Amino acid sequence: MELRHLRYFVTVAEELNFRRAAERMNVTRPALSKQIKDLETELGVQLLERNTVRVALTEAGTSYLTDARAILSHVERAKLLAREVHSGRRGRLLIASVGPIAAGFMPEALKSFGDEFPDVDVSFVEMMPPEQADALAKGVIHVGFAYGKRAALPRGMQSLRVLHAKFGIGLSHHHPLANRKSLTFSDIAKETLLFLGRESESVHCTDGLKLFKSEGRKPGPIRFIQGFDSLLTMVAANQGISLLPRILDLNRIPGLVLKPLAAETASLDFNMWAVWRKDEPSTLVHEFVQRLKDRVAPAKRGA
Repeated sequence: MELRHLRYFVTVAEELNFRRAAERMNVTRPALSKQIKDLETELGVQLLERNTVRVALTEAGTSYLTDARAILSHVERAKLLAREVHSGRRGRLLIASVGPIAAGFMPEALKSFGDEFPDVDVSFVEMMPPEQADALAKGVIHVGFAYGKRAALPRGMQSLRVLHAKFGIGLSHHHPLANRKSLTFSDIAKETLLFLGRESESVHCTDGLKLFKSEGRKPGPIRFIQGFDSLLTMVAANQGISLLPRILDLNRIPGLVLKPLAAETASLDFNMWAVWRKDEPSTLVHEFVQRLKDRVAPAKRGA
């Protein structure tokens, strides 16, 4: 059975006349009659009663007409959806979640994207940066994020720097150093340091240790926290301090304060990169990346 059999049957059922139905379908009457007969043979039931005078639906034909119309309608909707997805008007966009650190660029980029593509389902996926490369390659997510001076990209990926900021020291407002205007590495030398990610693959930790080394200092105890939100929660709960980008919106993080490093102290910039596949076929991904570029460009000009 093919879709054309359903179309032929629905047309005959609507016209109740083989000649008019054949004209509508642009086929000969004998060809149309044969298609209906083939359909009845495959179903094993008679759908139409016909003679030289009239054509009428059987009880089975009346029932089958409802389902046939529903199937054809569903096919047309699926066809329309496929075309809209192909053109980038519909579909799904999966983005790795990076928590409040993205507040400086994500809301405006999403708003611009949503205004242009209101029928696209945008979802965030909780995932650590080291896991995102594999997820991107497998299509589990469409856009991921990486940290570091340069995005360490697996083969087949491309990137856009979306965030550039100075590091500061994040600590709880209960911490004894919370009232200082700025901090030095001498101030924090014995503090427990919280770093994002796993010990074996934490770019956050690598950058932090470079800072200590540049100052000729050894860090205090180190702990690794999975998830940026969890890291901020631990800092706010006075379970340690952390190197954090000073661009963070502290109004969203109760109990946490950010202190700059003293002017004479060496500093290292914090960089975050959006990452996506070079061969990404989805128009939606490229449209979203363009919104990120539009959002980042003004920030660069104003830097």
